[in-house]
Amino acid sequence: MALTKLNNQSLTAVTSAGIPTLASANMPSGSLINTAQHYHQMTATQTQTSDAYADVTGSSFTYTPVSSSSTIILDFTGNMRGFAPSSQDVLGYIKSYYNGASGNAYVLAGDNLGKLGDSIWFPFFFAFKQKIAPADHTTSAIAIKLQFRAGSTGQTGQFQSGSSHVACNVYEIAG
Repeated sequence: MALTKLNNQSLTAVTSAGIPTLASANMPSGSLINTAQHYHQMTATQTQTSDAYADVTGSSFTYTPVSSSSTIILDFTGNMRGFAPSSQDVLGYIKSYYNGASGNAYVLAGDNLGKLGDSIWFPFFFAFKQKIAPADHTTSAIAIKLQFRAGSTGQTGQFQSGSSHVACNVYEIAG
């Protein structure tokens, strides 16, 4: 049986003015009001041997909030690798950077199996979230990127061409 009536009116009599809509400004607190995604597959190898942070190539993007009273959650994932010379555990560090401010830094670590004298490349897979509070944004575009650095002296962090990627899902939550 076909649907021929809505709210006791024929379907041809129902207009868009008669169908209720919920704009993001009318959503209850805690509702998901907008999402965005950014993904980048590395097309060139990026190597970092310094303990100073460097931008991750291809990780930069902008997000424009729909509300100045919302909370924004950045959900980052990706993979890279780290190198440690013999007798060292592998260390690397990654963090978000948005609107000119550093987010939380996370340690990427691997055990060099008892330090048997081997030099190793260790795969790093990361997943972390960064919260941007309403006080830290407006409805202007937010510049977002990842930064990384190598561990101690002689160590290397590397995003590999063709096999490393970075991704960010953005969730905007009504305040």
